[in-house]
Amino acid sequence: MSKIRFNTRRLSDSMNLSRAQVNSWRLSRHHLAKRVRKGQIEKVVSDLCGVQAQVLSYAGLAIWARVEGIAMQDVQDALWKHRSLVKTWCMRGTLHLISASDLPVYVAARKATSVVKRDWLTPEIDVEERKRIVLAIREALDGQILNRERLADEVAERLAMSASVRKHMLSGWGNLLNPAAEQGYLCFGPSEGSKVTFVRPDQWLGRWDEPSGDEAWKTLLRRFFSTYGPATHRDIGHWWGLRPDRAKMLMDYIADELEEIEFEGQKRWVRREDIDLILDADNVRSVKLLPSWDCYVMFYHPREFFVSQNYRARVFRKLEGNAPVLLIDGVAGGVWEQQRKSGLTEVRVRPFSNLSSAQRQLVRDEATGLGEFLGTNVEVSILS
Repeated sequence: MSKIRFNTRRLSDSMNLSRAQVNSWRLSRHHLAKRVRKGQIEKVVSDLCGVQAQVLSYAGLAIWARVEGIAMQDVQDALWKHRSLVKTWCMRGTLHLISASDLPVYVAARKATSVVKRDWLTPEIDVEERKRIVLAIREALDGQILNRERLADEVAERLAMSASVRKHMLSGWGNLLNPAAEQGYLCFGPSEGSKVTFVRPDQWLGRWDEPSGDEAWKTLLRRFFSTYGPATHRDIGHWWGLRPDRAKMLMDYIADELEEIEFEGQKRWVRREDIDLILDADNVRSVKLLPSWDCYVMFYHPREFFVSQNYRARVFRKLEGNAPVLLIDGVAGGVWEQQRKSGLTEVRVRPFSNLSSAQRQLVRDEATGLGEFLGTNVEVSILS
C-alpha cells in the first residue's frame, strides 16, 4: 500500500480551516444548504453514503430535509415502484437505504472488509453452517419474493434446519439474513401488510455490476471525504464499523488524493481537489429540523464542535441514537419532537439558546414543510 503524502505547497496559515468554512462545506455537500429538486432522491442518498433506516420514517425525514416538495409516498415509490433505492443491511450491519446503482459497490466493499459479527453467531451455528444457510437463502430467493416465514421454510427444506436455527432466521435482528445481504444475495422487497419480504438484488434491480473490493473502496472513500471531510481514519471506522487500525489501512487506497489540514487546530484530512472549493464556499446560514439517526449528526466530527458538553447528553443518547436536532448553521441549536394526534402533528422545539425572530420563522417554515411531508396539519411550539 502507498504511504500518505503531504502537499507542502499548501501547508500554511490559510490551511487552518474554520468551523464556519467546514460547516458551510458540509451543509452544501449534505444538501442542507438548499434542498434539491424532487427528482433527485437517489442522488441525495448516494451523496450521503446511504441513509440509516432502522426506522423507515426517520430515513424518509432525512431525505425530506434535503429534497423539496416530497411526501413519504415518494420515498416508498423510490423503493418499491421505481426501485432507485434499496433497503438492506449495510454499514455496521445496520439497515440502510442505498442508491440502487451504488449497491454493488457497497457489497464489494463489505466483502473486502468482511468480519463475522458476534451478533450473527449462535452456539448451535458454526461458520460453515452459516455459509450454507447464506447460499440456501440465495437459492430460495431465485425468482421469488418471500416473507420471513416462507424464506425460513424454504431454507429449512433445503438444509433440514433445526427448530432453533429456524428461530434465528425469523429474528427481526437479521442474524442470518444480514450475512446474505453482505454477499449481495438479499435485500428487502415490498411489504405484505405488516410483514417484510426479501428479494434477490440482482433480479430485483435487473442489473448487477460489482467492482473489485479495491475499486469499491476507492469510490466510497472519495465520496466519504467529500461529504464528511475534513475527516480521519477514526471517522471512517465509526461510519463503517471497523477498528481504527483497519480503517487507517483503508485510507491508503486514496493516499495520493488526500492532504492534511487543520480544522480549528485539529489535524484532519481532505481530498486535495476539494480544498479550493472549501476555501471558496459561500457562508451558509440555515435552519433545519433533522430526525433521529440523521447521518449529518451521527458522523459530524469532532463532536465537541457540533454541540457543547453542556447539551451533548440531550443530543447523543446511548441506546436510542441521536435525538431529533434543530440544526442552526450546521451545529446543534436545540432538539425537537413530534406527536401525531388525529390528523394533527404537534411539533415542539426546544432551542439551547434564544432564537432570533428570523430563526423562529424559519423553524415554523420547516415545521409547515414537515406537515406537508407527513400529510397533516402542524402546530408548532418553540419552548424556552
